[in-house]
Order: sequence, then structure tokens, then C-alpha cells
Amino acid sequence: MNNDWRTLEPYDWRYSAAITGLIRYFKYFDEKKDDWKIENECLIYNPASITQHDYLKFVEDNYPEDMAHLIIENMIHQDDLNEEQIKKVNEKMVANTVLKKTFKSIKFDGSNAHQIQQLLNDNREEIIRETFRNKLNLYRNYCNTNQLFQEAKECCRLLGYYIDMPKKGKSLAYNFNLNNFAGTDDEVFDFIPFAFQGVRDFFFVNDNVELENLYKTNSIFAYKLAEERKRAEENGKSLDSRQIFFKLLLETDKFIQSDIEIITKNIDASYYETLYLRKQSLNVLRGLKTGKDGKNPYQCFCFRIKITDKYYIDVFKEVTDAIVNLTLLDNLLDYMLKNNRESGYTYVIFQLIRVNILIKEDKELEQKTKQAYKCAKQMAWKMTGTVYKLPDNKLNAYRQKLTSALTFGDFDRFNIVLLNLSNYVDEPVDFAYDLFENFEKNKELAYTFVNALRREPYDKQKEI
Repeated sequence: MNNDWRTLEPYDWRYSAAITGLIRYFKYFDEKKDDWKIENECLIYNPASITQHDYLKFVEDNYPEDMAHLIIENMIHQDDLNEEQIKKVNEKMVANTVLKKTFKSIKFDGSNAHQIQQLLNDNREEIIRETFRNKLNLYRNYCNTNQLFQEAKECCRLLGYYIDMPKKGKSLAYNFNLNNFAGTDDEVFDFIPFAFQGVRDFFFVNDNVELENLYKTNSIFAYKLAEERKRAEENGKSLDSRQIFFKLLLETDKFIQSDIEIITKNIDASYYETLYLRKQSLNVLRGLKTGKDGKNPYQCFCFRIKITDKYYIDVFKEVTDAIVNLTLLDNLLDYMLKNNRESGYTYVIFQLIRVNILIKEDKELEQKTKQAYKCAKQMAWKMTGTVYKLPDNKLNAYRQKLTSALTFGDFDRFNIVLLNLSNYVDEPVDFAYDLFENFEKNKELAYTFVNALRREPYDKQKEI
């Protein structure tokens, strides 16, 4: 690199992420405070201040939980190690290829800590570099591992933007124009991994209107993730970065205020994905912030449903995808209604209905669902003397008929069963006129009625 200062503009998300990573790098080193500045919404910096040595030092400090050599270093200096601890050290010494190479002819026996430490000191940069390059959640998750520390190549080092020209250059699709492919490479893309935060799902918020906000926004998420990681470790629980990210959007009103681009990278995918979170989606999310009981209703979505040994429905992902794309949750509602044994999904279903209404932005419909809810409860609890007007078998039968008609899309059948039920119980169904007029538009009334048509103890009932 030459000594001329370079100006970086956030042309697209790649440069926004690289700028975020570079700012983190420069802020880490106090002695580099005069090597960079933000001016006219550009990052201006001295490339000569970026060295491989400092880069690796930054990596080691930013990903301590991924650096097996740090665990080794910490353990070998503990007093009175037992056999189990010595065994764990030796397991860490062969945790990856570079560590196997470093300790190929030695084992830890509890008395040779100095020798182990010396090998770590002598090979530290290689260990950090190869661990960072090859670990699935580090550089390898974002870039072609062969291009770390390389000058700009013909094709971009980022996954999904990379084409192996010697192997695939002649086999690209017919009429493919390489000039139109966003494959420009840049050395600064080596800093992109530092902009993403997560566990298996990694997020970068491209809030690039102002660079200070760009850095601040992603730093808030990084801080929140670190807090949740610590809490999860203390409680012995797994961490879901997607839940944490959307929880942050929900609970921090000033975190993001307008339409935003979110770049995601799943550890199993060989490409990046883009979510465009609209202002309307943010309003839906924040509509779920607090329920009437003071709790956060979105927390009821944080679970998965087992379908087969290999397939699960991730309810939280289904809900957040629907909110981001402003699509309705009818398919998930249908599944849960059909499988709502022992009322296990009742509260979740009411919250899914609430999401649908928020997406539709129909406050009048929200009020009408309360009428449907009240009507269902009046029917379920109506008595003739000391006997329920709807015995358990009748109540379950009507609910099953209504559920079948609703989930199969037979709306005429639903209306007929509803009227028969009304006549049988001798209770009016005033809310049904909206279904007769436009069932699809007011479908949430049907979902609400069916879900509420059960005789649960009053203290277990939850408001919709």
C-alpha cells in the first residue's frame, strides 16, 4: 500500500460494511486516531496504517471465543490442573489444522506450560490468520478464503460475487455480460466481516445516510448481542441472533426510524441476502411491543414446531419474514388452528391474528375482532339452567367443522355452519355480516371466532 490517503464512499452495502469494519479497526488502536477521519460522509484514511500484524491483533481481540489458542493459553497457566482439564487442553491443541501443525510433536502434561506458551508465541500470527480464514463463522462465511490479504483481483472476493474465471469464465450463462456484474474487488472488503453481527444468522444494517449513524447503529446491535450471549452462557441456553436483532428493533424506538436495508448472511448459505425493512414493517413490529398485560407478545413466537425429524417450522422466522415482506400469516394460522390440541397454540394464534391486522393497517377490523371474540365466549359459556347449551362434544364438533371450512377455503360452508351454530345456541352473530360481504377482507374475524370458541377457565383466558 502506498502512503497516499484514500477516500471511501458508501457506494453500496459492500463499501458501507467495509467502512464500518474499518472504523472499528481504527477505533481499536489509540495510536491510529490521526490516521482516519470522516468528512463529507466519506471515510478518509491512511492505508499505510493498516498492517497484517495489526489486523490479526484486531481479529484476536474481536473473536476470543473462536480462538482456541486463547483457551489453551488461559488453561495451561492455571494451578493444580486435574486430568480432565489436561485432557481438555490436549483436545484444544488439535482443534484445527493450524494447531495440529503447531503442536504436532508435543502434548501437554501439566508441567510443560512454558514450552506450550513458547510455541503459541512463535506461531501466534499464523494461528490467528488460519483460524480466522477457515472458521465457518469468520472470514470463510463472507469471502473467498484464498483472497485474504490479497490485492484486488479480477473478481470480487465476497461470496456470491465471486467467479472463478480460469475454471468458469467460459461456462457462464449465454449472453452474460461481465461488465454488468457487481464483482469489483477491493482490499478493503477484508474488513466486511467486522461489520456483521450474529451467531448463525449474521446482520449488517446499511443505515448509510450518515456514516456516524452507520457505525452507531451496528455498534448498538453488537453490544446487545454481546449482552445476550453472556446471559445465554450463564443460563446454559442457545442464542438466536435473528430473535435478538428483531427484539432490538422492537424495544429500541430510536434504533431505526425509517426505511432501511439489512444485509444478512446465513452460515449455511454461499450468498448474501437483502431485506428491505419499510417504515410500515417497523410500525408492525412496534405494534407488538407491549400487550395489555404489560408483556411483549412477540416472545410467544420464539419457538419451532417439529414436523418431521428433519423439518421444523421456525415460527419466529415465519412471523418476521411476513412482517418484512408485508405478507399475511394465513398459512401458519391454518396450521395452528388445525393442530391446536389442548389449547396449546391459542394465545399464539391470537397474536398471529394481531400481526395480520397490523399488516392490513385496519383499526376498524381490530375492534370487530373483539366482537367476534366476545360472541364465541358467550356461546361457549351459555347455559340452560345448570347445563351448557353447547355440551363438550357439540362445542368441539362445531369448532372442528368451522376450522375445516376455514382452512380449506370453503367460506360458504363456514358461513352456513356459523349460522347453524347461531340458531342452535340462540345467540346473534352480528360480526358475521362483514364475512358475508367480504370474507377474505375480514378473515381475521373468522380466525378469532374459531380460536375463541372453547371453554377455558376464565383465569386462563388471555385478551386478544
